[in-house]
Amino acid sequence: MPRYFRLVTKASSGGELPEGWRLDGDRLVHEAELHGWKLTVVSFLDAPWDGPTSLCIEPPDDPDVTVGTDGITAELMRSISLAEIRRTAKELRARLGHSAGETAVAAVLHRVETEREYALMAREYVHLVQQGYRSPITRLASAWGLSRNTISGRVRRARAMGFLDGPPGKPADRLTDKARRHLEGDDARDSERGRIGGR
Repeated sequence: MPRYFRLVTKASSGGELPEGWRLDGDRLVHEAELHGWKLTVVSFLDAPWDGPTSLCIEPPDDPDVTVGTDGITAELMRSISLAEIRRTAKELRARLGHSAGETAVAAVLHRVETEREYALMAREYVHLVQQGYRSPITRLASAWGLSRNTISGRVRRARAMGFLDGPPGKPADRLTDKARRHLEGDDARDSERGRIGGR
């Protein structure tokens, strides 16, 4: 995080939200300070998209506070980490029981290191392939706030490790038995949640 990017909102009293984030009715609000300016980013919990709904940059409340830029500049705009804000908002919306619909990516994986994490990532990739996305790698990169190259490398590695399968010379389109074994516990938990929720 750049030194001039400072969070200004404390965590919620229940400790459920990270510092700089708060709930305001049906809105998830992120507040931070950029070069002395106040940044407020709002995401509606029930919005049909993953990204923020609005973004506001204002001068500080105290007129004597010095700001670090000459108005709202390109430098100020570039210092806003929208990928990180988007990724955190998506995680929090999912944790709070909201998502952008059935096409939303369920798991959010910043790191993929263990075999289980590769299996989870492979499941998300195959899910998007089955939904008909022409570029599931781009979709995952956007949803997780990572580069397309990073996701592409992980998908190649998942296939090499035996978690993804598909026709030779074509993109993978299905999970292997190895991946399913790593996901068996998740499927059982999802089934149980579905039965409880359906009562």
